[in-house]
Amino acid sequence: MKYFVESLGCAKNLVDSERFTAILKKYGFRETLQPEDADLVLVNSCAFLAASLSELDAVLSELSKTINSQTTKLVVTGCVTKRGLKEFQEKFPEVDKWIELKDFDAFEAYLLQSCLPKGAKPRFKIPAERQALQGGQHVYLRISDGCENYCSYCMIPSIRGKLTSEPIEKLVEEAQALSGRGRELVLIAQDSCMYGTDLYGEKALPQLIEALHDLPDYDWIRIMYMHPDHFELEWTELWKKYPKLLPYFDIPIQHVCDRIIHLMNRKKGYNELKSLFDHIKHALPEAVFRTTFMVGYPTETADERALIGKFLEEVDILHAGVFGYSPEKEGISYNHPEDFDWDKREHLETELAIKIAEAKEDKMQAFVGTHQQMLIEGYDDSLEAFWGRLWFQAPEIDGIAYVQGLSPQDPILVEVEVVDALTDELWCEKI
Repeated sequence: MKYFVESLGCAKNLVDSERFTAILKKYGFRETLQPEDADLVLVNSCAFLAASLSELDAVLSELSKTINSQTTKLVVTGCVTKRGLKEFQEKFPEVDKWIELKDFDAFEAYLLQSCLPKGAKPRFKIPAERQALQGGQHVYLRISDGCENYCSYCMIPSIRGKLTSEPIEKLVEEAQALSGRGRELVLIAQDSCMYGTDLYGEKALPQLIEALHDLPDYDWIRIMYMHPDHFELEWTELWKKYPKLLPYFDIPIQHVCDRIIHLMNRKKGYNELKSLFDHIKHALPEAVFRTTFMVGYPTETADERALIGKFLEEVDILHAGVFGYSPEKEGISYNHPEDFDWDKREHLETELAIKIAEAKEDKMQAFVGTHQQMLIEGYDDSLEAFWGRLWFQAPEIDGIAYVQGLSPQDPILVEVEVVDALTDELWCEKI
C-alpha cells in the first residue's frame, strides 16, 4: 500500500508528522509523491492562526477533488482537533478519520482496523520511530511540547497544552537513533529556556546540552525558540564550554515597547531586552541574533512601532521575521474586533519587513572575505555549485549558501571563504 503525507505548520509539527509516517512505514506502506496514487492520505494540520485553518481548508478542498474516495482513505490529525474541529467535520464529511493531536496509538489502531489485512504485524523497525519527510543535513529534536506563557495573542497553550518536557535520557537516545540523518542537531520547543522545569523543578537546558554534546555524529548543535523572559545570563558560559553549540541566538521578542509588551502578557521591555542582547554580545562577540516582531497589535501607535526601528539601530540583529497581528477569537484579549483592518496589517508587516531586509543585506556584506564553516546539503545542476548553509543560517529560514570548487569527495563540513553576499544568499569558495 502507498501513502502520501501533507505536513502543515512548523518544525515542531513536522516531528509529529514523522512519527505518524513511521507507523505507516513499519507496516510496509510505501511513499508516493502523488496523493491520487495513495491508498492513504494523511494531513497533519496547523491551527496556530486563523490563516493556518484557511490553509487547511484549501488543502482539504484540493485533496477532495484530487483523490478517489472509493480507493483512498483521507485521514486528518494535528492541531485542528483542538481548534475548529466541528466546523471542519461538517465541511469535509469525506474525511474518513479524524485522529486527535499526537494520538499515535489511535492512528495505528485505525490502520489495523480499516486499512491493513486482518492480523497484520509490524514488518520494519524505524529508528526513533520517526521517518524523515525532508532532506538536508539537520535533525530536529523536540525537547518539550506545550507552553504556559499565555501570551495574549497566542493559541498554543489552548492547543498544545501545558509544558511537557522529554527526559534527558530519552532525548539522548532519540538523537543517537537519528544521527545518520544529518550533522546538525536543532533543538526546538515552544520555549526552549523552560525545558525541564516540569520534570526536574529547574531549567535543565544546561544539563541537556552537556548530555548531547558528546554525541560523536553531530558537528553543530543549534537552539531555537529561546524566550527572552526566561533566558539566564550565566548561560552564555555554555557557548564557551561546548564548541559544538553554535553562537546563534533565536530569541523572539515580538515588540520592544513596554506598554505593548505588557499587553502581550510578556515581561522584558525595551531596556531589559537591550541589556539581554548586549550581555550576550559582550560575552560572545561572534554571536548572531534572530528574532521576530509583531506589528499592528491593538492600540499600538506609530511612535510605539517606531521603537522597533530604534531598537534595530542599537542591537545588531541579523535575522528577523515580521508578523502582522492577527485577531483570533479564542485569544485572551483584544481579539476578533469587528473593524479589524487587514489591509493596514499587511501594509505594516510589509513596511517593516522591507526595512529589515535592506538592513540585513548590508550586514551580510560584512561576511564577505571571512572564512566560515559550511554544511553541504546538495548540488544545484543549473548553477554547477554545491549548496548548504553557513553556521549562522538556521535550516529553512535564514537563506542558503553556494560554494564552487568542491568535488563529491570533499567532506560534508568544509571551510570556505565568503566571496559575495545578498540578503538570503551567500556565494563561497573552498579554502
